[in-house]
Amino acid sequence: MCGMAFSFGPLTFRSLREADEWQYLSHRSFSVALVSLLVILATGRNPVRAVRDAGTRQVVAGLLLGVLFTLFVVALSRVSAAFVLLMQSTSPLYAAILGRVILREPVTRDTMMAIAAAGVGVVVMVAGNVGAGDTLGIVLSTVLPIALAGYAVLIRSAPARDPAVPTMIGGAAAGVVAALVAVGGQGFGAPVFDVWMAFISGGLLIGLFAPIWNYAHRFVPPADISLLLISEIVLAPVWVWIWMGEQPAGGTLLGGAISLGAILWLTIRSARSNEEEFPDPAGRVRGLHVGAVPGYRRYGTVKD
Repeated sequence: MCGMAFSFGPLTFRSLREADEWQYLSHRSFSVALVSLLVILATGRNPVRAVRDAGTRQVVAGLLLGVLFTLFVVALSRVSAAFVLLMQSTSPLYAAILGRVILREPVTRDTMMAIAAAGVGVVVMVAGNVGAGDTLGIVLSTVLPIALAGYAVLIRSAPARDPAVPTMIGGAAAGVVAALVAVGGQGFGAPVFDVWMAFISGGLLIGLFAPIWNYAHRFVPPADISLLLISEIVLAPVWVWIWMGEQPAGGTLLGGAISLGAILWLTIRSARSNEEEFPDPAGRVRGLHVGAVPGYRRYGTVKD
């Protein structure tokens, strides 16, 4: 669900009329921070206390998320979008390695098979369209999936706290950096329509769904959750095709079908598995954040 929500981001970017990428990124990032702040307030939490209680790992994860926002834009400005997406598709593999080394979490055979199939699908999607780019763009594109995998491991290993905190921190950090760059260029201001597009992408799509994505890390291993996020790569060209009339090549549709099929297969296999393991078998209270949500439940041993 979160991958599908995030996949509408490129459509909003392609809909811009005058704003450049840094103006768009600044308004989008500040919208992320604003909506995440409202989510924290809506659940009855004090934002300052929520950040203080989040712990070092969630704060670092938030800053890393801000880096991810910025890396993606800079990489796109220096190499082709196909190359960036190709590199991003390797994130599940890095997440599997980091999860195994840092968290000691085993990677199932089904997950590795799905990662391989999804990778083949992405290669088919971008085949012949990778293009050339400068060294910095290639390096940033290579670092991007590693950073995304590191984010998944950080969120997975952090204590169960308010999942909107990393999103708020990441949005604020990326917004400040992008605004400084924008001021040195065309300025921070942008047309109302472009600001609205940035708000839809940041405030609605990321600000509302990234906390859900963070919360899902409590129950889904890093490799699996990074793999599920490939649905963002697969669905993005579909929305541009529907609303912008940019028909994708046959290889793009075929590769997308392969990747999406791998994701659906793993999801169905996991749902039907009788070996459900929650991250806290001791039965610690879990919710959107500890103690703030009435009706939260305790997860313990799963019984029929």
